[in-house]
Amino acid sequence: PTDSVKSVDIFVVRVDGRIADVDDASADQNVATEDQAKNDGWKTLATPNASIDLLSLQNGVTSTLGEVKLDAASYEGFRLVIDATKSGVTLKNGQTLTGTSSPSVTFPSASRSGIKINLAAPVVVNAQGTTTMVVDFDVGNSFVMRGNSLSQNGLLFKPVIRASVK
Repeated sequence: PTDSVKSVDIFVVRVDGRIADVDDASADQNVATEDQAKNDGWKTLATPNASIDLLSLQNGVTSTLGEVKLDAASYEGFRLVIDATKSGVTLKNGQTLTGTSSPSVTFPSASRSGIKINLAAPVVVNAQGTTTMVVDFDVGNSFVMRGNSLSQNGLLFKPVIRASVK
């Protein structure tokens, strides 16, 4: 369906990291507030509160979600908490799909438990070093068309993400 898509705007509220000593069950809890995230084993790393057009980030173009000094730790995973009410998909015909439009785009759990960024191995952050993580959304495979027609039935967001540490 991405042949018909002009832009994919995701409003990122915050970026959380999960410290290595937290079990998966605790880490998968809802993320209604930043304070709750702390209690569930997640640490807020950045609060960009910004809209990012994922389609504008291609061919080496990147966007910074935040820079922060972190305590030395090993992170098992990361997540992007988005505001689904401020996120949407604009089609090439000018039609915008949001969570409340008809047709719509649905972002299941992205604003509750976040968009998970799973890692092949923990990311170790050293006290004196710099760690850069690049998150790559495979937009072409991150949306599923509901029904036979994008402009009539809308989309379901099922993020396909790769992450690398530089």
